[in-house]
Amino acid sequence: MAGVARVPGPSLRSRAGDCGGARRVRGGHKLRHVRIALVSDLHGNAVAFRAALADLEAHEPDLIVSLGDVAQGGPQPRECVDLLQELDCPCVYGNSDDYLLTLDFGAEETEDEEQRQRLLTTAHWSREQLGSDGLAFLRRFEPTVNAGRLVCCHATPSSNEDVILPATPLEDVERALADADADAVATGHVHLQWLRRVGRVLWFSVGSVGLVWEHKEPLDRVPFEPFSEYALVDDENLAVEFRRIPFDVEELISAARAKDFPGFDRWAELWKR
Repeated sequence: MAGVARVPGPSLRSRAGDCGGARRVRGGHKLRHVRIALVSDLHGNAVAFRAALADLEAHEPDLIVSLGDVAQGGPQPRECVDLLQELDCPCVYGNSDDYLLTLDFGAEETEDEEQRQRLLTTAHWSREQLGSDGLAFLRRFEPTVNAGRLVCCHATPSSNEDVILPATPLEDVERALADADADAVATGHVHLQWLRRVGRVLWFSVGSVGLVWEHKEPLDRVPFEPFSEYALVDDENLAVEFRRIPFDVEELISAARAKDFPGFDRWAELWKR
């Protein structure tokens, strides 16, 4: 998966050309680029992913990195994997990628037996959609990707499940950064766009491409919003630009209905129109 990300179609091409000189280091790829696009948490929503890629065209990033959670939770897992394979970009291994491969959703996700059954039903359906080659693609994802001055990870540099939010105590964030040798850390996982400086390190979360939800206290994951989020970062000055663009939620719902997505009625009701 090493190399400069290329968006499918003739209208968008990477400016930097093929990254033949990239060298692998411990913990992932070692890549040197200037303008980096960071996408995360597609969650089986290719309609939103295509909207994000269309928006990317005007910005001509030198590199695209996926921060994980690609296929589980939405009606288009195969389409999302196909798009990432066409991009040929570095990919980080998210917690939902792990759940999909292992069918082990962890204690936090399965305290409610009804919820556990919904997750398992969707996961089995998604695995069938992906097939053996799609699952093999997920297995090639890496714990972290080093991209210039950035460490790209799903949740933290040492975990794809820990939760770091703007209000997380400083000592917890510093602990998560203990082994990170970088000027900036880019994450997904929490489906929220935010950034904060921790000592000399800039920590930011890029949001979710495919499953943006309202954030309240306590955290409420519904309703889902018809927007696609990602981030652009300049590797020279670490300037971060958060992007949030609309997508056609009715197209997504129609695709889910046509594919007999498990739990369709309940899932469709969660989307804002």
